Amino acid sequence: MNYKTLLLFPGFLILGFSSVLLAQESAEVEEKVIPTEMSEPPYELGDLCSEQGYYIDRGEDQTQINFRLVGNKPKVYWIDEDGLIAEPEAKSGSLRIWGAGFDGRPYYNFESIDDGVGLGSEKILPPPHIFNAVLVLEDESGKLDTHSFHYTVKLDKAVDPTEKTDEK
Repeated sequence: MNYKTLLLFPGFLILGFSSVLLAQESAEVEEKVIPTEMSEPPYELGDLCSEQGYYIDRGEDQTQINFRLVGNKPKVYWIDEDGLIAEPEAKSGSLRIWGAGFDGRPYYNFESIDDGVGLGSEKILPPPHIFNAVLVLEDESGKLDTHSFHYTVKLDKAVDPTEKTDEK
């Protein structure tokens, strides 16, 4: 009888240990709740925002950088793979633009906005919104990340991501 108990004891240990591991795994993998309604500015982390402005794709497993105009003011947000507002990856930045209708090359200094949800400028960027831009973002370590793009009036139009249809 004692031998049977000794033989069963390691089996119970393995079973108990595996259930502890499974419980830890399920606690670590919490399901992300994706909002079903679009949020309006000012945004908070995890908000679902309209698809609007210029998106900078930085590759797989990285957030996209979204440059948009909110009330004719330039803003920068980081968007995760689910289309939600993510934690900013820069502490400051600047925008230099040029194009028809602009005198010189207007400069916009970006600072943290909306309680640290993104970067932006309080300076108005007057319409029509057709310009070339150079966006420079600086992270906490001082590393600069530079992106240039062409912005058109078409990018001002907000698209509700919950109402998109699959176009073929």
